[in-house]
Amino acid sequence: MPTLLHVLTRRNIAVNSEAVVPGGNTTLATDIRPDNWSPWMDFNYTTLTQIFRRELASSYQGSSEQRPLLNDLLVSNEETLEDFLRRFMSPVVNYALESQVGGPHLGRGSRCGSEDRPDWSVISGSCLDEWGRFVNILPGDTKLDAKWRPNMVQEDPANFAEWQKVMAQIVSYMARHRSRYGFIFTDACLVALRLTREPTGTGIGLARPRRDAAAIAAAIAGHKRHSSDVTMTSGEGSGSSYSDNDPLLWDYYNPEYTAIPWDAHGEGRLTIKLALWCLSMMATNGDSFIDYSYPKLDSWRHGSKEYVHNASGVSKSRLSGSDSHIEPDPDRWRRERDAREAAQDEYYKYTASQAPADDMPQFSQAGSTFGDASGQDYNEGDEESIEDDDDEQEEEALVAGSSRYRSPEPDDRTEIGSSRRHHKRDKRKHVTIQQHKKGVGLYFVNANGYKVDTAKKKWKEVEDGYEYKGNKFIYFTKEFPI
Repeated sequence: MPTLLHVLTRRNIAVNSEAVVPGGNTTLATDIRPDNWSPWMDFNYTTLTQIFRRELASSYQGSSEQRPLLNDLLVSNEETLEDFLRRFMSPVVNYALESQVGGPHLGRGSRCGSEDRPDWSVISGSCLDEWGRFVNILPGDTKLDAKWRPNMVQEDPANFAEWQKVMAQIVSYMARHRSRYGFIFTDACLVALRLTREPTGTGIGLARPRRDAAAIAAAIAGHKRHSSDVTMTSGEGSGSSYSDNDPLLWDYYNPEYTAIPWDAHGEGRLTIKLALWCLSMMATNGDSFIDYSYPKLDSWRHGSKEYVHNASGVSKSRLSGSDSHIEPDPDRWRRERDAREAAQDEYYKYTASQAPADDMPQFSQAGSTFGDASGQDYNEGDEESIEDDDDEQEEEALVAGSSRYRSPEPDDRTEIGSSRRHHKRDKRKHVTIQQHKKGVGLYFVNANGYKVDTAKKKWKEVEDGYEYKGNKFIYFTKEFPI
């Protein structure tokens, strides 16, 4: 009897999409509008088959695939594509899921209440809402390759707009159902998606206009297929207030994705059916809520009594030497540090505009103090020693996620309680501009060893590179990432 892995990696039946007429995609009224995406690096064959190696080695108990008739292969619109998928693709996935923990089942999105209509859902008897109804733990949408392809994100503005319409729609479904995972099914590929929440602090996030949550939900609820581009609008809410409990109003990073070609098959290849099976298992039994950052898929966290696998939900009493132990939201310490730095920067900008520099008051917060309240004078030699105090070692510790902590310090020390103020000369510090791992924005490491978000427009072009003037240092870089 074949194993689950063998069946899930078989060749897909080829379809004939010659009759599809190109056109526009549905426009959803939503404030969640990705403008790019980045590769989901660890959603791959090696990682997934390692996580689910025991389950995938079990015997496949389902029926054999049906023999398609010639007319079954003809795809002319989304409905005919879904007819094919539900008859020849999803049954294989569901048979492979039937005996698994939670009993996930792939089917229509409309079975999960009436609030919205994604084309696909995964349900489980272990995932019910407070009224006992199935929750859509893995929303998906069906699109035609003639109207939407992954590489449209890099094409001309018209094609990019079509790419963005579809992404805005599926990401809004993922947010609405509070699922970090989602997918797009086409007649040429499957795109697996993961969504990550972006923290909103005192910066640009709070300034973004926010649509009434009821209006967004109404627009999503009214989703229907259109043969041409139809704008789905809803009135703006008046007098509505922002609530952190509504995921439709959260800020998000651009999603991560993995595109699996229709014709991918065989040993060592991530296939459409294998990817759908793994997504369903992860959404049912692993951590699937939308968070600010995620550990590696193949990693473990502390449970109430045992260690729990972050992706599969499997538990065990102790870890082996090859197991990776990473708690959820591993970037939390970095985010909190950046928030402290941002608050510090905002404070100095505000006080500089409100009071003379010599009267700048002390700024402090729990766990750290900015400025000096002792009345001690810092001469230029003292500041040089601060600058040279093991910057490289501190940076290495921070990047590596060390538990070593150092209170953030401002670039410019303001003397409190002293009638004497030293006018220091600006010091040029060479830095490297780097791109965030998720591909969203640039940063550099300042003199204190902390990451500072930046943009090229903030830097002044000079003869040998670019300069940025801080409170104490002039930062210099030769180039920006392409």
